[in-house]
Amino acid sequence: MRRAADDYSMQLRSRYNFLRIMIVVASIAVITWSSAAGATATPNSDVARSPLSSKGDVLSAGELSKSPAVADSTNLVALQWRGDTSVKIAVEARSDSGTWHRVATVGEADGGADSGSVDSVVAAAKLRDGLLSSEPVSVRNVDEVRVRVLDGDLADARLIAISETHSAPPVPLGPGLIAGGAAGSFVAIGMVIPRRRLLGGVAVLIVGGAFIGSSLSSPQAANALIPNQPAIISRAAWGADESLRLTSCPDGPNFVQPEFVVVHHTATSNGDTPAQSAATVRSIYTYYVLGRGYCDHGYNFLIDRYGQIFEGRFGGVNRGVIGAHATDFNAGSVGIALIGDFSNTTPPAAMQDALNRLLLWKMTVNHIDPNVPVATRGAVIDPIIGHRDAGAISGDGTACPGNAGYSILPALRNFLRASVPIGVPWSNLELIQRTPGSVRFAGWALDPDSPDPIDIHAYVDSDGTRHLADLERPDIGAAFPENGAEHGFDITLPISPGGHSICLYAISIGKGRNDIIGCARTTGSPIGFFEGIGREPGWIGVSGWSLDPDTRDSILVDVYVDGRYIHTTGAVVPRADIAAVFSGYGEQHGFWARVPVGPGLHTVCLWGISVLADPPALIGCRVA
Repeated sequence: MRRAADDYSMQLRSRYNFLRIMIVVASIAVITWSSAAGATATPNSDVARSPLSSKGDVLSAGELSKSPAVADSTNLVALQWRGDTSVKIAVEARSDSGTWHRVATVGEADGGADSGSVDSVVAAAKLRDGLLSSEPVSVRNVDEVRVRVLDGDLADARLIAISETHSAPPVPLGPGLIAGGAAGSFVAIGMVIPRRRLLGGVAVLIVGGAFIGSSLSSPQAANALIPNQPAIISRAAWGADESLRLTSCPDGPNFVQPEFVVVHHTATSNGDTPAQSAATVRSIYTYYVLGRGYCDHGYNFLIDRYGQIFEGRFGGVNRGVIGAHATDFNAGSVGIALIGDFSNTTPPAAMQDALNRLLLWKMTVNHIDPNVPVATRGAVIDPIIGHRDAGAISGDGTACPGNAGYSILPALRNFLRASVPIGVPWSNLELIQRTPGSVRFAGWALDPDSPDPIDIHAYVDSDGTRHLADLERPDIGAAFPENGAEHGFDITLPISPGGHSICLYAISIGKGRNDIIGCARTTGSPIGFFEGIGREPGWIGVSGWSLDPDTRDSILVDVYVDGRYIHTTGAVVPRADIAAVFSGYGEQHGFWARVPVGPGLHTVCLWGISVLADPPALIGCRVA
């Protein structure tokens, strides 16, 4: 027989108040890039041009060029000449030992701007009189460079050497996000929801994937909720000199809706360290602008062997920025370059994984269906192609992305066809709040195929109800301008006492499947926290809080010492902190009790007593 609640407990407040809600912000990335009006980047690369022959001289097959010295900090070299477009050239370098060795064999660069594009017009103005360019070649720790003509003729040949002369900003190697959109500063936020217990001991009333309290999204936070947005190293982080592109093309990038993906390799060194990868990205950027004469980086993204993803051409990673990577296949494509030479070497697993994650996100956010072939340039192509596929159609013959690089595309296509959620609703469950007799859900949901509000189906156990996600959400409208702002929902469902399983589903109105927004399981058992324990001669004092989710009334708490029932107290002490977290339950859920004990250490356990005569729920045990 339980004893009456100790009246003494009603005269004292708990000595401990550790209650807090824990909202763990698991992914916060603030990526800032400069607008055209205020770019002030520090140059990171220098370009040196050296003649390989006397002016007017022609180098023919079998002939060696001059061997100009290059700086110790040289990272990439490339060639320019007038004459044959079908030349074959061996690039040779001499190291400190004095030995010459072949570095690479190159010809005219096999990919570039679209005919008539801004890039091609700007390049034609810079490179007058038919100056041709090769692909860049990786060189490090060499003193001199020369070329040996294997086939064709080179007139007015020159060497372009790109060296790293300034330290770049640190490259973030850990997880992070870069937000898309127009140029400017953006913040992307993602949250990990605490399960079962919150910091400071607050046990949740909803278990299995939700929490008590509100975390309504802020403007543009929705961008982080698009599936599988990977970490992307921004231009600022890899050290882009924005003055290069602004000098060449002050009006900025051009945009078009992406329809397909072109995979490349850079045909540079496979031996870069993570830090050297950033240097390679910088050097390629410098060569594209100062060597080939283009507006900006040719590629939209670059990926190194360690899985680092780099932002390429300026304009916003979630937008359809037109690059200069595959002649006449740039408009409507996403150009991704694997850093290295994958003619015979298979791209490492980390690189392939990063490519998978990048395209899963990019194809989702840009609505590129990996299952639907694309009609373009008088041909029908797969949505994921290699550069050589585009070159075969445009006449720009190339082996890019190398035989080994090309061999990974079938598996990439299969992964994306099975994974990209085309037409599947996007949603976020931002609030779950339990009160006696009801549970409230709030958030947003939309179908990317339509601006119209979509249905939400809510199930309490097996009983379903239909609701409409049509509340005004300016933040969602800002994040998804094509879909509008009327996509919020705030639903309160009646529930009977005890435990229940509750699920919410977003109902597709397009070609995609329905998708689960979230599920939760309510509990009918008492919850609480054993906050404090104190010892004095002959007595132990305990404090904490406890409540029954099925009622706002105070409940009883049993005290056991060394496994024996000793005392019952009422959880009746006012606790404003509890009321603030558990809306609708009131304040009177704190307790304090003092029980007699003998000498020595004792184990004290507290049990919350259910109003429905369910088995008591353990609040906690402590030793004093």
